[in-house]
Amino acid sequence: MDKHYMELLYAIDESFQRDPVLIQWNNGLKVKCRSLTGVCETDTEPGDPDYIGEYSVAVYEVEVLEEGTDDSVEIYNNCIEVSLINIPEKVMSEDGTVLWQREA
Repeated sequence: MDKHYMELLYAIDESFQRDPVLIQWNNGLKVKCRSLTGVCETDTEPGDPDYIGEYSVAVYEVEVLEEGTDDSVEIYNNCIEVSLINIPEKVMSEDGTVLWQREA
């Protein structure tokens, strides 16, 4: 598993011990999240055609701060899954401090 990707998941996980987290994607979507599942392994199994052997985190209580330019990031039941197929551009604390940023 990519080290930078794991740093993303742990930045989100550790931040929720203090305050809500702001997450921004490259399509312009920016959300405030107030809770999460914690880092967990995806529910696919080796041998499953969808298996990619990854960890992810789902953030809940999503408040949209800025709309995205497309629907590439799905908000489902007030929840967004952060995974290898849905990596944000930036994760920030509520005061705007950057906790994690995607490598160029």
